[in-house]
Amino acid sequence: MSRKEVHAQRELLCPKITYRKLQSHQRMNRTKIILAKNNTQQPSVLTENIKKWLTEIIPKLAQESFQMQRVRDELRGAKLKLTLDISGIVYSYIIRNGFDLDVIEGDIDSPHVRISVAQESISKMADMKIVDMLIGMQKQFTREKFELLSELKGSAVFQLKNPNDTVSEITVTFNNTEKPKTILRLSTQNADLIIRGGKSLFSLLVSGEIKVEGFITFVMKLQPLFIT
Repeated sequence: MSRKEVHAQRELLCPKITYRKLQSHQRMNRTKIILAKNNTQQPSVLTENIKKWLTEIIPKLAQESFQMQRVRDELRGAKLKLTLDISGIVYSYIIRNGFDLDVIEGDIDSPHVRISVAQESISKMADMKIVDMLIGMQKQFTREKFELLSELKGSAVFQLKNPNDTVSEITVTFNNTEKPKTILRLSTQNADLIIRGGKSLFSLLVSGEIKVEGFITFVMKLQPLFIT
């Protein structure tokens, strides 16, 4: 993720940082933004900022990643469904054939992955430059990962300790199944290393840098998802 993109995310997600309207960019032909009518009161600026992140920045980064990947043949016919819930603001993503992306406002039936996080936690992570934790679509998407995501059952709660001793929490639920539930406690620095391939879940478990409350066997099933 470039410095410019990280800066844009900070402006959208951090209440203490002055919001600057992002320059409009040409949408990819295959990205369809499907928005339901909203008859509620005018949402706050913060809500609109989160929506912009969910409907513009994430799809843009995902499409750029898809274009660089060379696994389209093996993903022919695959349909991955992901839901992202930020303090009740919910958007879903459907990826077909490894590159065809739909963005839908609200929940969808039977997502393979549901990621839930509070806006406050997102703001902290934007400051720490590890917002990619939420953008699994940027990782190399393979048939092996698709099959794993189709079969996983349970939920993982990542409790990330920030340098100022605050904690950001992300809950990831697989295939609408909350149990078994496993809590993973680690630093934001180690989370960043896992995401970027600098360390593995296994090595951090062995060294004691990840504390697990729940099922270690479930944690080990997650390891292939972080391989770039």
